[in-house]
Amino acid sequence: MAKNSDKPGAELFKGVMLAHLILGLHLALFALIGLLVIFFGGIARYWGWILLAGLVLAALAAWVVYRKLKAQGRNIAKDLHGVSVPAGSTLEVSFLGGLASVKFARPAHTAPQIAAPAAQALLEDPETQRIRELTNLAQMYEKKLLTREEFEHAKGAILNPPHRTEFGPGTLEN
Repeated sequence: MAKNSDKPGAELFKGVMLAHLILGLHLALFALIGLLVIFFGGIARYWGWILLAGLVLAALAAWVVYRKLKAQGRNIAKDLHGVSVPAGSTLEVSFLGGLASVKFARPAHTAPQIAAPAAQALLEDPETQRIRELTNLAQMYEKKLLTREEFEHAKGAILNPPHRTEFGPGTLEN
């Protein structure tokens, strides 16, 4: 059974209004795109001035913070230098109530363990192996991975290995 509408042209009127609504939304979208093109075109044209204004504002903000700290009699460098951070931990400095923060990390400094080789390579001369180990040790010291004491201790361990008695053909132990 077909539903009779109260007015014979109601469906046609709804369709025409819907078409006008769609056309109006398209016009609004085109106007918005035009405004965005004009806006970003202005930014592209004046990017140098915008950058300069941003730098001036940042410098002004830094000056205001500096003056405020000076008025309080504080020195940031001395305040940060006086804080001791244990090895292997971090220090976080927060600004503006945590909105901006900076982390300072101090890595754990452990001395590298240089173990005496248990079994030497079959085809490598012991003197060549010692030279290679000393070269690696010197490179680590130059890169400041070792302190002077650690370097001297490890160098002594390489140059003066513990005496071992070797048994081979022609040697007898009584």
